[in-house]
Amino acid sequence: MAIPEDTNIYGKLIPADSKKQETLKDPYIKGFVYPLEKSPGNGYFSKASSLKLIKNMIKSFIKTNRGERFMLPDYGADLQKYLMEPLDQTTFKLIKDEIESSVRKYLGILQINKLQVFETRNNNLVVKLFVGLKNSTATNFNVEVRI
Repeated sequence: MAIPEDTNIYGKLIPADSKKQETLKDPYIKGFVYPLEKSPGNGYFSKASSLKLIKNMIKSFIKTNRGERFMLPDYGADLQKYLMEPLDQTTFKLIKDEIESSVRKYLGILQINKLQVFETRNNNLVVKLFVGLKNSTATNFNVEVRI
């Protein structure tokens, strides 16, 4: 689709070939889909592998508050304590620090390249993680979590 001449463009246009779907082909990364759901075929639970599993694991981790996980009282990003705080740069910095330290502790296979926390027009809090896997030749990928 051509861009009209009277359009102002800010930033850089993303080439069409860079919008390819990320893939991760590691046969050893397998598990259950988060949140748990019934399998459409045989079996009780849906299974996932590779990139889908890792993205769902990260989303579940960020939405988990400390004390919710049985036998792991420190598991989760614990963002509930920022619920009534003002959404300013100080709070965003505290949220980033909380997520980075929690991910480093419990999701050690991930390497955070960039972490963004911002508020949308609907007053939702969005966390965007640009991550890669340590010791893997897989491409980097991003995960967006709305809280």
